[in-house]
Parts: sequence; C-alpha cells; structure tokens
Amino acid sequence: MSKKSLIGWLCVIFLICPVDTWAAESEAKQVVVMIVPDLSFHEASWFLEQDKSRIWKRSAIGAMNVRPDGPYSYLNNMMTLSLGVRTVGVKGWNSYQLGENFQELEVEHWMSQVGRQTAGENLFHPYYPQLRKKHMAVTVGLLGQLLEDAGIERRVFGHSDTTAEQQRYGSLLIMNQHGEGKGSLLEAVRANPQAPSALEMNRTFLMEQLAEAANRRQLSVIEWGDLHRLYEQKAFMDQQLFASKHQRQLQQLSSFLEELNESGYAEEIWLLAPMMNEDAYQEKQQLAPVFYWGKKKGEMLTSATTKQPYLVSSLDVVPTLLDSFGLSSGGVPLAGEVIRQERSDGGDILSAVDEMVLIYKSRANVLSTYISFLVIALLTAGAFSFITEGSKQMYRRLIRLLLLSMLWSPFWFLALARLTPFTGVWGFIILLIISSITCGYLVDKTRTPIFWTGLFTFLLLTFDVMLGSPFMQRSYLGYDPIIGARYYGMGNEFAGVYLIVALMVLMPLLAYARKWAALVTAGGLAVVVILVLGKSTLGTNAGATLSALITFAFLFYRLGQWRWSRGRFVVIALAVLAGGVLLLFMMQLTGERTHIGSAFERLLQGDVRFIFDLIQRKLAMNFKLFKHSNWTQLLVTSYLLGAIVLWRKRRQLKRADMQLFMQAGVVASFSLLLFNDSGVVAAATSMFCVVSSYYFWLVKSAKEPEAGRNDSFL
Repeated sequence: MSKKSLIGWLCVIFLICPVDTWAAESEAKQVVVMIVPDLSFHEASWFLEQDKSRIWKRSAIGAMNVRPDGPYSYLNNMMTLSLGVRTVGVKGWNSYQLGENFQELEVEHWMSQVGRQTAGENLFHPYYPQLRKKHMAVTVGLLGQLLEDAGIERRVFGHSDTTAEQQRYGSLLIMNQHGEGKGSLLEAVRANPQAPSALEMNRTFLMEQLAEAANRRQLSVIEWGDLHRLYEQKAFMDQQLFASKHQRQLQQLSSFLEELNESGYAEEIWLLAPMMNEDAYQEKQQLAPVFYWGKKKGEMLTSATTKQPYLVSSLDVVPTLLDSFGLSSGGVPLAGEVIRQERSDGGDILSAVDEMVLIYKSRANVLSTYISFLVIALLTAGAFSFITEGSKQMYRRLIRLLLLSMLWSPFWFLALARLTPFTGVWGFIILLIISSITCGYLVDKTRTPIFWTGLFTFLLLTFDVMLGSPFMQRSYLGYDPIIGARYYGMGNEFAGVYLIVALMVLMPLLAYARKWAALVTAGGLAVVVILVLGKSTLGTNAGATLSALITFAFLFYRLGQWRWSRGRFVVIALAVLAGGVLLLFMMQLTGERTHIGSAFERLLQGDVRFIFDLIQRKLAMNFKLFKHSNWTQLLVTSYLLGAIVLWRKRRQLKRADMQLFMQAGVVASFSLLLFNDSGVVAAATSMFCVVSSYYFWLVKSAKEPEAGRNDSFL
C-alpha cells in the first residue's frame, strides 16, 4: 500500500470513529431555579385555575414538605433545602455583594481582616464559619462544590430584602465549600416607589443574564422576592388593595416564567417555594408548591424519599439538581425523580393537597380524643375486673363490648381513611364509632372474638402495605406528609398493632396439643410478618422488624419448652438480634432504595458516626415524645394495668395460651419501645391491644352471680 493510500484510510477511520464522551460533557445546558418565598398553594391554585397562561398546563407539579429541624422560617427552610438534611439556620446569615457594608465596613475589607480571602468571587458570607461549625456532620456547600468541580458555572440573582431586614438566601444553593459564589444580587432588583418596599425584580436584566448563559453549562438561581415583600406589607393594607396588588404580583411572575419558557434559554426550570406565606401557614397549608418545566416529562412529581404521588421533600432538591447535570451527590442518600401520570388540569394535586391538609389540621384533636377514650376504656375495664365476681351479666357484656370496640378501632381507622374528605371529620368519627361497636357486638357472639378481630385487622394491614399503603398514607393513625417523619411503609402506630394482631391470629393454636403444628404455623406467620415489616418494597420499618424477630423467637422458645441456662439464653438472644440485622440488610438489597438501605450503605462505608448520630436522634425523639406526646398517657396506663394483671390477675386465667399471649405481647411492646425511633407510640398501641385482650378474657371468664344462669354465650 502506498503512503498516500495509508494516509487516506487513516483519515476515513478517524472520521467514522466515535468521539470521546468529554465533548458531550461540554455541551451547553442551563438550569434555572426560581426561589419564591411566601408562595403557597393559594397562589398555586390561582395559577392552575385562573391564570390564562399555558405554561401551568405544561408543567409537572408537586407538593413539597419544607419542614426544617426547628421552627418554620424562610432561613431554616432554605438551609434545609440547600444542605439536603433537616437543619436550622445561623442567626444573622446573609450574603453580601462586593461593595456592600457589613458591620460598618466594606464587606471585602471585613473579610480580609478576619483572614478570609476569596478567589475572585464577588459574593461574601461572613457567617460561613459558624454554619460549618454548626453542621459538622454534613458537607456545607456540597452542591456548589460538585458543580464547580465539574466545570459548571453558578450564578445567583436577586434578593428578598424589605425595608425591615435583608434576606439573601438564594446563594446557599450555589456557594462552594469555601463559602464562595458569584452573582448579581443588587442589579437584579430595581427601585420602584410604587412597589412593596420600593423594590421589584428587574425582568429585563434577568433575561439578559439568562440569555448570556444560554451557551454555557450553568445553574442560575433567581431569588424572586416580590411576593415576600408584598406579604410583609399586608398588615398595613386594606383587603381590597392587597388583593389587587397580590393578583398583579402573580401575573408578573407568570408572565416572566412564560417569557423564560418561550425563550429557550434554559433546558430545565424549577419554581420552588422554600416557605409559604403567614396566611397559608396559619391555615395549616404547610406544603409548598413545586413546578417544573424541562426534558423530564411528567404530570406529577414524586421522589424516592416519599414514594407518594405529587409529594416531594426539600431534601430532594440537592440530588435532583445534581442529577440535572449528570452528577451524583455521593454521600447524600436521597434522590429526586419525575414520573409520568396523565392529568388534564391541576384539580388532582389541589384535591390531594386539600386531603393532606384536612388530616393534618384535625389530626391532633382526633388523636387526643381517641387516646383519651382508650385510656378511659382501659381504666374502666381494669376497675371492673376487680368486681366482676358477682356482678350483673349486663355490665359484663357492656365492658366486653367496650373492649372489643376499642380493639376494632385500628381496623376502622385504616378502612375509613379515604372517606374523610367526603364525610368530614365529624362524619368520620361517627362512622368509626358505629363500625367499631357493630363489629365488636358481632364478634362477641362467636367463640373466638379476639381471633376474628386480630385476623381481619392483620389481613387489612397486610394488603394495604402490599398495595403501597394507600389507606395508611391518609389515616389518622398513619404517617402525616406535613409532619414528614415517614412517608411510606408501615408506620409506628400500626406497627405496634400489627405485631399483636399477628399473635391474636395464632391464639387457636397456642393451646393445641400437638406443639409441632403450632411451631410450623407460627414459623410461617413469622416469615410473613417479618417480610411485610422489613422488605424494602413493603413495610421498611427496621425497629418493628427486629421486634418481630425477638417476639417470635421468644414464642418459639416457650412453645418448644426448652430449658436453657442464663448464659446460653443471652448468647442465643444476641445471635437472634445479629441475625435480624443481617436479614434486614438482605431485605434491602432488592427493590427501591429506602432510608434503611441508605443507613446500611453509610455503615458499610465506615461512617460509624452516622450510626451513632442516628441512635442519638432516635433516643432524643423518644424522649421528646414521652414528654410531650398524648401517646404517653396510653403507654403509662397500658404498662401500669399490664403490671397489675401480671401481679394480681394472672392466676385467674388458667389457660396457657392466654398467658403465653400476654408474655409474648409484653416482649413485643418492650422491643418496640427499645428499637423504634417513635418507640413510645408503637409500644403504647401494642400494649393497649395486649391489655385489652387480657381484660376481655378476665371479664368473660368471671362467674355469674345467679345460680343456674346459662354461661354458654361466653
């Protein structure tokens, strides 16, 4: 082959070979995040139902839990959103632009005096060292640093200053690990004597800056403070004037977003509300709206954190923005995603939010009343159990009906959950009472009422979890999306009930002469309970899973009638606990990523501090619940009456199955108290079920006062 031919073939090969992937990484892409403090679902409903702009029909919509670690505030919520963990802010935090004053000095001079030089950036954060010191467990500035390392530029525009105070929190999303960032805080806001605080967003400047960045890879954060400034002045306006100015502000925001969408300057646009306005907050509308326009097509937003339609968490923002640029947050365990769901208008999300808010608003009153009734029922049954000998049959029937009705109440709290928006709170309560009493009356006529109560409750809870917990998500005994302690799986209230109703299902076999049959059945049921509670796609309740293992291990020990020395018993107990942790880990290997799987991942990476912090948070939560929660009343009452039963009444029930049920139930309750993050709640509900069942049997086994009375109905 000649030299010319060789060169020609090499040129052909070079032209047809694929180019390295670094070229794709350098492609221009701008992501715009608009931070709008004081935006709530009141404003979102106006956008969806009254605004004539088409952009809202093309958006993906979600409701964000913005709850911080402390009180709701713009600063605390923004800190949580930017760090990816629930936290609180640092008093005095703000960002300052080159040339501004801080403590009566030009901010750059003040920074140099305290030994902090910047690498050519024009934004300064004087309180950055205090923020790092306060949040040693997380990487402050992780989002900005990862973007900087990947060659992605970051800019922040605008502020939320009022005549009363400075508020510049948008830079939290773009600063790096040294507290550095770039932006135009002042230029993006212009003077207007007729606007709230005589300031308004400079739309022309913003569009010019976004147009310049259209050919770069850049995260552009806009802190749109106009709505916040208006709400700051609401108290000084009459209602009609405020309504007029409010609508004008919404139209301006909508018009800017429409212009930005049509310009094509940004591939993705996020509209986030880190804090709702005071009116919405007081009305318990404490979920913030989220809108998205971009290549991730979808009609509703959700996330791996919540696994609920239309619901996301502020903890999802950092990993989601990194994912927009093809990056990973590494140590941050949560991720956001957008999924598709057909939707013709915004009615679906508004209805879903109204339903969540209704449960949240009435939750405290409903549960406090319910817990008080449970306490009164237990105290009444406890007092009556001392005088049942010789008491009238009618009173005994009433006490039995009362106890059975209370045992049926968790079933109906779950079964009726989705009816609350249609019946209202009082309608739900009336239906709950009628349904519980009716079922209690019917099963009391059977030979094994506790078994039937347990079976129906066990089946309903199992099927609900297998279906993705559609009823538990809206139950007063479930988890509240606004409180945000849990979003999916088996909640702690029902976890305590679930363990005890599983023991109720076993009751007919506990006294069976052939122990092998009881052991086999208990083993099969244990597998079901542990899978439902611990599987990553089902219950994902680590504390309840370990408690179930301990409870069934104790049950097997008693059924097998083994006699072990104390040392051997301790060794086997520790082995069961270690095996339970290993089994829990294995159940997280398949299916979606959960908070349990994330904890194991951190542990395997050698992050022992994370585990200690987790244990500390769980202990702190239980201590807080014990001091302030209404569930403490039920916990103390149940444990006190349980102790009385064990001390004075255990000899009245000769049946071994009932005594074994009581013992296993006590083990379950103590395990839940020890291993659950809300152990007070789980221990209270479980012990209530145990004590109620035992008092029912005590009342039922009491002798009739009149000779010759027929006891067959008992």
